[in-house]
Amino acid sequence: MKFNEYVKQQRLKYFKDLGKFSKILGVEKVMWRKVERGINPPPRKTLLRKFAILTNMFTYEEAQMYELARRWQPHPDTNTNNHLLLSDNSKVEWRDALIKENTPDYEHKFWGKKSPL
Repeated sequence: MKFNEYVKQQRLKYFKDLGKFSKILGVEKVMWRKVERGINPPPRKTLLRKFAILTNMFTYEEAQMYELARRWQPHPDTNTNNHLLLSDNSKVEWRDALIKENTPDYEHKFWGKKSPL
């Protein structure tokens, strides 16, 4: 399982509404959505610890989350304008919006070493 799939699965156990969850966690909804999509790298450990507390994770689940965070790889759509509905005839504004949506909000400490994007 990948990090982003794991945190989404854990969040959905207690919080169906991403907006409410992100306010409680203290992050922007767009930022956390990108984490769950695999575009943003795993956030700092203190934020993941707060996530673990909010989702009532057991110790072994939290350890699993940290291990998956260490093995995180960027999603293939990162820094691209890939989308199912996009075609060669799509407007330039749409392509630019998709690139912005698929661009990470912050750097990962290993960003660029494992996967040059």
